Amino acid sequence: MPTANASAPLAGERALVWLVAALSAMTAALYLLGGWLSGDWRFVVGSLGPALVAVFGVLSARTGNGRLLPLFLAASAVIIVESQLLQVQDIANASLIPLAVIGVAGAFFVPTRWAVPYAVGYGVAMFSTRLPWAHNDTNLLQATIAAASVVVGALFAAGIRRGFDRRGEQFRTLFQHAPVSMWREDFRAVAAEIDVLQGGGIDDLDGYLRSNPEEVRRLAALVEVTDVNDAALRLTEAPDREVLIGRFSMDTFSRGALESFIPQFLAVANHSDTVTTELSGGLTVTGRNIEAILVWSAPQNNGAPDLANVTVAIVDITRQREAERELQSLIDSKDQLVATISHEIRTPLTAVVGIAEELRNPDSSIAEEERKELFALVADQSLEVSRIVDDLLVVARSDAGKLAIDPRPLRLADVAPPVVRALDSGIPIEVEADADVVADPQRVRQIIRNLITNAQRYGGSDIRVVVREQGLRSVVEVRDNGNALSANGRAEIFEAYGRAEGRPVLVASVGLGLTVSRRLARHMGGDLTYEHDGRETIFTLSLSSAPLPVAVG
Repeated sequence: MPTANASAPLAGERALVWLVAALSAMTAALYLLGGWLSGDWRFVVGSLGPALVAVFGVLSARTGNGRLLPLFLAASAVIIVESQLLQVQDIANASLIPLAVIGVAGAFFVPTRWAVPYAVGYGVAMFSTRLPWAHNDTNLLQATIAAASVVVGALFAAGIRRGFDRRGEQFRTLFQHAPVSMWREDFRAVAAEIDVLQGGGIDDLDGYLRSNPEEVRRLAALVEVTDVNDAALRLTEAPDREVLIGRFSMDTFSRGALESFIPQFLAVANHSDTVTTELSGGLTVTGRNIEAILVWSAPQNNGAPDLANVTVAIVDITRQREAERELQSLIDSKDQLVATISHEIRTPLTAVVGIAEELRNPDSSIAEEERKELFALVADQSLEVSRIVDDLLVVARSDAGKLAIDPRPLRLADVAPPVVRALDSGIPIEVEADADVVADPQRVRQIIRNLITNAQRYGGSDIRVVVREQGLRSVVEVRDNGNALSANGRAEIFEAYGRAEGRPVLVASVGLGLTVSRRLARHMGGDLTYEHDGRETIFTLSLSSAPLPVAVG
């Protein structure tokens, strides 16, 4: 809201200007009537002053100025001048009443800093008008009492004005600096149109508006914004108030904004003084989507809502809604993870339990060669369970900031081949160059194992491993001839519990392998990246060739 201006018209002041103009016109007419009935020309002259005041008031109101104090001062000047010119003591005595009323009432519209000079000056002016008839003590006392009464009354009226100003300033401060977006709006034109609709036979206004969005748009364009606060500018990203003040533009309403108007229109139709609704999918001036809680409130005036002074508070909940959606997505992912882990651990454990039961059965006739194969299968399935648990522990400890590594000197050319052969002896290993790195051997093996497993499950049939130097780093590349991922897919493959778009969901695939591998690589001062060179998918584990200090966490 703009800063208070002492010279600005107060609320309802223009209506009072019209009232004073009307009373002045009636006074002029009474003067003319008195002159016509009595034949005294002085009454005709006396009608000129009130007539001038009436004309001045009409012009002031019609030009939009509508200030009462100048009109009061003009009326006072006319009364004083006429009482001196006419030199009729009865008229002068009678003029004390309007002069006193004008003096006291005018003090209410004087800026606070001018209240005392105004009261004293007006009292002196009133006293001076009585000097021509101050030839005895009675008239002098009468003039003194009248002047003193005006001074006291004017100061009292100024005090009332000061109280109004203080409360108005408090309201403006609260409105302006409120932490939520606040709007002052005028719904009178909307109320008139709703009366027309209901008078035309629309009984179910809610259903009518929801089935006629263009009618909602038309009614919304009739709402006039009269003021907004700073929070409204921040919420809407508007450069200044002028962008928001005035009637809404019909072209700017989003679907969500239109739906939020319906409960407001129903509140107008039902003569309610408050309603709360949601704004979902609204748009800022810059086109950004917002979600908010909207509280519509109309003050009571003579038992009915004052639709000219509706206050709309808008609480931005965009971040809360985004957080809720992210939380729900996380909950869904965790639920999927639990279901996947349950299935994936159950599968190898079922095999382990079944084979173990068969092996310990004294009545089973299993050949020695078959027994060895069963033991190997038990070992493989147990190792698969161990790998799943290891991945889960890495993610849990990393999230808690308790992931520990044990760095020591090693050569990637010595670590990679045993891991690859243990998974698939047919995968070729190419060692182009190698240098000493400082890393945790167990974690490096875990990363390489995850990369090979990922290539077997999701990549092409042609898999190879390359160990080489890349600047000051030594790298292990796991390559396959699979298809390239999209830009979104490249980001998703490293997210916990996620898989890239288009990649099939396989048994024994928790969706943690690449997440775990990247976290481990970065904890060791390296990185894990993805690229596709047009022929091959390449996952690159890079570790610094320079010695690293021992780090924990």
